[in-house]
Amino acid sequence: MGNSNYPFLKLTFDEKFPRLLITRRPENKLPEQNIYGAFLPTGMVRRMLDLLARSFRLHPCELDIQGDFDAPCPEYFLHRCLAPCVERICDRAAYLESVEIVHLILSNQPELALKKIDRKIRLLAGAMEYERAAEWRDTLLTIDEIASNAKWQIDVSTMNDVITLSREKDYTQIHLTTLRRGKSVGRLSFQTDNDESEEKIIVDFIRSFYQFYAPKQIFVPRDFPGRKILQDKLSADFNRKIKILAQSPDNLPPSVAKTQTLAPHAFNYKKGQSTAGKTELLAEIKSIFGLRELPRRIECFDVAHLAGKEIVAARVIAVDGVLQSEDGLVWEFENLSETAALAAAVRERRRLLPDKKDIPDLLIVDGAKPQINAVKKVLEEFDLKNIIVTGAVKPPKAHNHISHFLTAENTRIEFDRRSKAMNFLQSIRDAAHTLANETHRELHSLVQIFANNDNTPQIKYLLVPTRYAERGGNAGDLSPIRSLTQAGEIILKTSNKRGKI
Repeated sequence: MGNSNYPFLKLTFDEKFPRLLITRRPENKLPEQNIYGAFLPTGMVRRMLDLLARSFRLHPCELDIQGDFDAPCPEYFLHRCLAPCVERICDRAAYLESVEIVHLILSNQPELALKKIDRKIRLLAGAMEYERAAEWRDTLLTIDEIASNAKWQIDVSTMNDVITLSREKDYTQIHLTTLRRGKSVGRLSFQTDNDESEEKIIVDFIRSFYQFYAPKQIFVPRDFPGRKILQDKLSADFNRKIKILAQSPDNLPPSVAKTQTLAPHAFNYKKGQSTAGKTELLAEIKSIFGLRELPRRIECFDVAHLAGKEIVAARVIAVDGVLQSEDGLVWEFENLSETAALAAAVRERRRLLPDKKDIPDLLIVDGAKPQINAVKKVLEEFDLKNIIVTGAVKPPKAHNHISHFLTAENTRIEFDRRSKAMNFLQSIRDAAHTLANETHRELHSLVQIFANNDNTPQIKYLLVPTRYAERGGNAGDLSPIRSLTQAGEIILKTSNKRGKI
């Protein structure tokens, strides 16, 4: 049936200094401890995370924080982290104060959070720490906004879920629509085998899906044995009354009746529209670049670096008009130019995936003639001269846009913002650009170190691999600064998130 869910926030209470993270696959079976949500509409989870991050500055990094660093990283100076890695700046007790208030906010207990902060402000003011008292006052205003502004309300206990089923030849489609005040705020679809009856499918879905949140009412398309028992179990699990309703269309609220009628048709329309739209999009790309066949597989390469050092190259792919977010690859290179690193990434990708079925129909590189020529030379090494290579050329001082595409034959194709195909290609380029830059930031940290000369501490900043940065602010501990990663080693595969392969 799949593990997809609405997005949640969770505090990692199993860590000494908990972090606040987004998850769609909660693992904790005790939701009252550290799972919060679901967040609907789904974009709300990002807005809430950003707001809480700015206000409470819980650390975001994956290091094993023990408080024994000599100096904080730049995130502290940018007011994005409390710096629990440096105990003299933020000890564990002070950090956990912020964690507790975040927990109270996400648990819909803003009154308790406000009382704690008000007491904190009075204590700081009494100790004449007026600057810190002012910071907590600003935090208090943020909590008050969350509590009083309807746009921040995340209480799913006021919502209604509508479950509908549609039987296909080989599977059953389960449609879930969440309504708030009669309007849809979330939709999910699941597939399951046709081996079970509709009643059994409904029961199994409710038992598996509602583990971490439950709405006020769940409307099901038909009654089933044990409905009231299951309803009572959900109510006991979440300590509030939850109804599972199986009513005739005449007795349903209009919004629920409409949802039950339209949900299967909306899914089938979206599915048919999606297939037709993708074929049309691929046909346009074929026409733009003069391809012989529809470009079923498109690959894009980009690089990220700082002043030409510690270069990271990334590759993303799109298959049949869909970006494959789980199949990104990233490499790290040393002592290579940006163009040479791009070509080296193409070479290493070919060695990794030699199968003919994985050969792209269109290869996009972020760059112009030098980058295209370098990549074409690599492809010739593998007797892949027929692969179409194009460069996505950026306009001056506008790296987030594409001015035109350039072919290996030096043909310039102007970017048309009205073209769905060109906007799709830009989304692929943007994905490669983002993957390269985000990984570069993960791997390399701007570290503040102290060098003592004549007992006078001198502060310096060095860009170093993160695995050295985590050792702290002692200059001696950060030597050698150069990365030990061998050129061509894959340092990240997105399906594994951080692990080497």
